[in-house]
Amino acid sequence: MPHPLRTVPAVAAAVVAVCVAVALATAGPDAARAASGDAERVTYYVVQPGPEGEQEYLFQIAQRLLGDGNRYEEIFALNEGRTQPDGNVLTDPASVLPGWVLVLPDDARGEGVQVGVLPQGSTGADAEAQGSTASDPAAVPYYVIGRTPEGETEYLYLVAERFLGDGERHPEIFALNEGRTQPDGGVLTDPEVVEVGWVLQLPADAAGEGLRYGPLPGPGPTAGVSAPPSATAEDPAAAAEGTAGVPAPWATAALVGAGAVLLAAAVAGVLLLVRRRRAGRAEPFDDSLLRTDTSAAWMVDRALRVLLAACERDGLELPVVTGVFVEGATMRLRLGSPASPAPAPWGANEDGQSWSAPLARLQSAPASEGSTAPFARLVTIGVGETGRVLVDFAAARGVISLDGPTRARHEVLRRWLGELTGNPWSDDPRVVMVGNGLPQPEHAEHLPAIEQVVPELDGAHGGVLVLSHAPSAAQQDLLAARFADPRFGWVVVVLGEYASARWRLTATEDGWLRSGFLPDVRYAEQTAVRRGGE
Repeated sequence: MPHPLRTVPAVAAAVVAVCVAVALATAGPDAARAASGDAERVTYYVVQPGPEGEQEYLFQIAQRLLGDGNRYEEIFALNEGRTQPDGNVLTDPASVLPGWVLVLPDDARGEGVQVGVLPQGSTGADAEAQGSTASDPAAVPYYVIGRTPEGETEYLYLVAERFLGDGERHPEIFALNEGRTQPDGGVLTDPEVVEVGWVLQLPADAAGEGLRYGPLPGPGPTAGVSAPPSATAEDPAAAAEGTAGVPAPWATAALVGAGAVLLAAAVAGVLLLVRRRRAGRAEPFDDSLLRTDTSAAWMVDRALRVLLAACERDGLELPVVTGVFVEGATMRLRLGSPASPAPAPWGANEDGQSWSAPLARLQSAPASEGSTAPFARLVTIGVGETGRVLVDFAAARGVISLDGPTRARHEVLRRWLGELTGNPWSDDPRVVMVGNGLPQPEHAEHLPAIEQVVPELDGAHGGVLVLSHAPSAAQQDLLAARFADPRFGWVVVVLGEYASARWRLTATEDGWLRSGFLPDVRYAEQTAVRRGGE
């Protein structure tokens, strides 16, 4: 049985085709020719972020696609002064941005080169920014597949996560594009296989940097409604036949009206099926709004508050806790420096580097109602052989790198952000994400360059800074100087390999998180629930 979410859109598309056919048949040959896509077809290229996240330059594009970097001036001449999808204008050959559409000389060849109607429209979801394009009935939100900062081809889950806020909605994107011929002549038949330069129509609620709005660029119509040849004086019979075939205005109105009713019914069917489908399945996680399992979070929060109360009772300085390990019926705290003796119910090990307590004692011991700010950056990274493992990211005092396949990295990052912002002991930190190809949690700020957040890094409250790729040498020096100040309260995470990182962790596709200083843990075994009221 065909999948309902694919069958109903097909019915709706058929109804649309009927409406278009009626309109073309009754509007005359001029309108038919206009609808059949007589817009100028050109050779063009959509600027992509480079393999390491750096921007492309006209010289590079000319070298790769024209075989001679010195021909960049031809590309500049073809595009100078033309408004780009993000509303900017190309005025400097040394400054182009990812997502810009560049007309190329006809002899351009290579990966990413497309031939078709030049994409138009805005990159945002804001209706005002879409301008006159929104009045075009063929205008839809769409995205051109590019590469991740690591050089990998983007995939549907990543696109859904970026523009719909939920990677689990990728089947909707597949349903909208399945079977449609792409600019390179390929056809989307497998949700796991997309190519750089392919154009994906997105659901109407899509939003985010890189989104475009306008008629779908493509190879042009290969089949469908074509305008009848215009009758001329040389063929009076054809002219008479063409005239006789034009329906009366009332018939045109009736047919178009009937088509509109059918279209509305089909759309309503699509919406109903989507709602039923979503109601019949578990709501997909959005880890940016989640925290770890409430029972585990309560247990850890209770233990930390017992620690606060015990130190205050015995007049001891609160130790720096760099890690928390749940080991069967016992909780162990890893300390930043040795401390002994430990206040009851905690007991110090021989070297004073760890304090342990039975979980049963922690549940019944007095707990403090004071601030848990000293533990605000404590994050569950996964479950090891003996139990849950938490690490204080603030203890890194340097950049933390997260390497591995893109999908695995993003899943781990979402969990970390959920922990940093949603644990009972968290302090609601500011989250700033810099660069392209990152998840799009609603609570985070998204900036194109680290320089935009530098003036605010010295704030007393601190926060979480996520970089899509390794910082430059100058940025490394800037961050090193900040981390040298003990008052610096930011956690800095770099996605991808970064040899200079203080902590280097690697996520695997099969759910493991590995490092050189912690036991291997299963990040995929953490459970999560929504916060109350969300």
